[in-house]
Amino acid sequence: MSPTQQVVPLNAGTTRATILDAARRLFTEQGFDGTSLRQIADAVGTTKAAVYYHFPAKEHLLLELTRPWLDAMSALVTEIRSSERDTCDAEATLAAYLDLFIGHLPVLHMLAGDPATQNHPDIGRRARALVDSIQQHIAGPDPSDTQLVRAACALGVIHAVATLSIDLVSSNRDAILESAVASLSAPSRRRSSGTRQPRRRNVATQ
Repeated sequence: MSPTQQVVPLNAGTTRATILDAARRLFTEQGFDGTSLRQIADAVGTTKAAVYYHFPAKEHLLLELTRPWLDAMSALVTEIRSSERDTCDAEATLAAYLDLFIGHLPVLHMLAGDPATQNHPDIGRRARALVDSIQQHIAGPDPSDTQLVRAACALGVIHAVATLSIDLVSSNRDAILESAVASLSAPSRRRSSGTRQPRRRNVATQ
């Protein structure tokens, strides 16, 4: 192998974290498919070979970026399952889920901006299974259809933060949590028994 073909290790100032940060930013701005390893290397100020030294394929960058979020989700599900014999505290679970989202918001921005990234089997399938577990816990044991729907709506409130800025989410955490909790107990909107539709007159009998 000639010197020009050798893999060039990153220097002390160019770390894996620097590469991951540049990849996340470019994936968010341009999409996963629209970003090349060459562009990531240029953004870091190094060579493509140096990026290959740590990440042999672009897919590895995506998996590495999403792993901390998915691992945190998995830890929350494990905690939930270990306490299933206790009474479900839906509000506490929603608060923990919201804080998890806030802590990983940059990566969630990336996923929300490029939905195709969520189709990766190691990301989308795992995420959906974890969300389902959390939703079932919030709905409670032997939930009715209404309870299942309300649990899904409560999680949907939190999922919506993926489209909001970090500053906006951080400064409105309590409002977001209140909205999610309210979804669990929102009263059904029914037509008042005192309100009647106008009776149609049968002109044929007049």
